[in-house]
Amino acid sequence: MKKFLEEAKTHLMTGVSYMLPFVVAGGLLLTIGLLLGGGDSAHGTAFAKQTVKAGVLIFSLMVPVMAGYMSYSIADRPGIAPGMVGGLIAHEIGAGFLGGIVAGFLAGYIVNFIKKLPMHSYLAALKPIIVIPLLGAGAVSLIMYIIGQPIALASKGLEGWLTSLSGGNLALLGLIIGAMMAFDMGGPINKVAFAFCVGMLNQHVYAPMAACWIGIMTPPIGLALATRIAPKKFSVGERQSALPTTIMGATGITEGAIPFAVSDPLRVIPSIVVGSAVGGALAMALGAAAPVPSGGVLVIPFFIKPFMFVIAFAVGIVTTALMTVFLKKKVEEEAAYTQEVA
Repeated sequence: MKKFLEEAKTHLMTGVSYMLPFVVAGGLLLTIGLLLGGGDSAHGTAFAKQTVKAGVLIFSLMVPVMAGYMSYSIADRPGIAPGMVGGLIAHEIGAGFLGGIVAGFLAGYIVNFIKKLPMHSYLAALKPIIVIPLLGAGAVSLIMYIIGQPIALASKGLEGWLTSLSGGNLALLGLIIGAMMAFDMGGPINKVAFAFCVGMLNQHVYAPMAACWIGIMTPPIGLALATRIAPKKFSVGERQSALPTTIMGATGITEGAIPFAVSDPLRVIPSIVVGSAVGGALAMALGAAAPVPSGGVLVIPFFIKPFMFVIAFAVGIVTTALMTVFLKKKVEEEAAYTQEVA
């Protein structure tokens, strides 16, 4: 069971990684169009409106691409077409990100099953170009039209619930997302939260991604700041890594916090979780929203209420740094290092 879950996570993240460029392109174009007034049907320019339309159109590729490459991860190249067909149907019937995940797994395992079917040598030669695309896409289409409607209802229910959140409930969701993103710094819990936030982009719900960004960037930058506030509580190597760790955090690489966590997990992990949770809760409470899932600090200007996001981001960084400084003890290697240099 553990092996199956690990493989399932790999397949899902393969699909998400191939999907991300489409999300980034669509999100940035959509945001640029909205900033230019493309959301105003009465006064927006034709260029701005077309930019918004282009962003929305690119967004529509998210689910088919994710499903196609999830299927590719399971069944190799023959799985791409059936997976994309399943994802396209999921998008068309409103099953969204959840439907795309189901379609990707279905397509991959169906194609693997078709590969193993005994066939006449003549048909076997046609299997990659005719048999698998036909049977695979046909089977996935049929199944998705049958099971897709309940998934669509669940997806719309989730979207409606998220859209209706306000005040304390919105802050609580931001707190949970921020904490999950920071907890294992790129591990499975982080990936689950990230996949959820990316999926919400497809539903045009952008607020969770703001909290996600807090959890991505805050841990490394907060820890780097802590090395400057209380240098005697960190090793020489940790102090020297402050600048590259800050750059990693600013570019959206949470893993920059891992060396700090490995050296002192009982103090560092609670600090980054609390800092990211506080920042994530504040970001969503202040109405910040992020339509793009990658790009680091460079894409903050394209956020909705970017100034509010920066406030929440700063609070998360400072909270992480102060809690780390409070919990950590002075390191014992300072004298040894001084003697070595001398």
